[in-house]
Amino acid sequence: MWCLPQVLLASVLCFTSSLDTKYNVQIVGLLPEGFPQPLLPSLAELPRILADSLPIALVTFAVSASLASMYADKYSYTIDPNQELLAHGVSNLISSFFSCFPNSASLATTSLLVDAGGNTQLAGLFSCIVVLLVLLWLGPFFYYLPKAVLACINISSMRQMFFQMQELPQLWHISRMDFAVWIVTWVAVVTLNVDLGLAVGVIFSMMTVVCRTQRVQCLALGLAEGTELYRPLRESHRLLQVPGLCILRYPTPLYFGTRGNFRRILEWHLGLGEGGKASPKPGNLPDTVAEPVRVVVLDFSGVTFADAAGAREVAQLASRCRDVGIHLLLAQCNASVLETLARAGVLDRVTPQQLFVSVQDAAAHALEKLELTGSTICTVWI
Repeated sequence: MWCLPQVLLASVLCFTSSLDTKYNVQIVGLLPEGFPQPLLPSLAELPRILADSLPIALVTFAVSASLASMYADKYSYTIDPNQELLAHGVSNLISSFFSCFPNSASLATTSLLVDAGGNTQLAGLFSCIVVLLVLLWLGPFFYYLPKAVLACINISSMRQMFFQMQELPQLWHISRMDFAVWIVTWVAVVTLNVDLGLAVGVIFSMMTVVCRTQRVQCLALGLAEGTELYRPLRESHRLLQVPGLCILRYPTPLYFGTRGNFRRILEWHLGLGEGGKASPKPGNLPDTVAEPVRVVVLDFSGVTFADAAGAREVAQLASRCRDVGIHLLLAQCNASVLETLARAGVLDRVTPQQLFVSVQDAAAHALEKLELTGSTICTVWI
């Protein structure tokens, strides 16, 4: 609200006191008037500028989408990133005919507009009208405006960004991994530059996702007494287990990075070590009943996707279970995971009768199979 009076006052003081000539105060100077003539971009320059254009496009869209998401969360509305990308493409396509700079959302301008009370797209329309008036007629009035005043306006409008530092203790309390991503990205942007800093932040964030999938634990399930619910053994005080039946939940995507961990955990639970020996116990796994496993139920509800390496691992597991006489049942596979497993040949080793839509159905089938051998339900205290 006070920006316009500050601009006018600073321009008058600079003009009357000759600050630009006496004290070498940098001023805006002469602003070009009018629109440049529309001209087709020179495609011959494309090979030279392509390497710089790609990071500029990524950074501008990342900044714009981040700002839109930040204010969408603040004022409780939603955005469509695809629509934002389309708007950026159209606006840059049109502006390219007038030799304009690539456009992007600006944190300083956005914060200034929000502080001024802008709530709808009409605020952007009036901002465009003001810029148009400056280009056509009002440019000479800003000749003596000190650049330091513009810098102060930008810094004051970005105070909301600096206030985000106050959210770091809460972010540390919620997720230390997200706190680390914030700190690494901030340090990279400050010490390097915006495009490299964002690239470092994205790569580090992807690494944290991979690390989280590597550290996931396979959960052994037991039947909660008096219900039909199967709960992790380590979370409940009293559960029912059937000797010879093992129900496991693997709550992470199954891909090349997790296949080794998946193999080690299943080998330990099922006793499928090399040469018939038990595999060494992976860390942080509870002790289980020393009863030979005859039926295993794999709950794949947490496997959101599987790649070729993970699907082949499941196929090898099915073959090894069949060779040692363990009946393998798969429960709650989503359509995409099941399609990948089928293409990897899992259905050549597992019949459709071994696929179930829920853990309860698979466990009921396993109990019927075990009843033929005279197994009884026992209570396991954890």
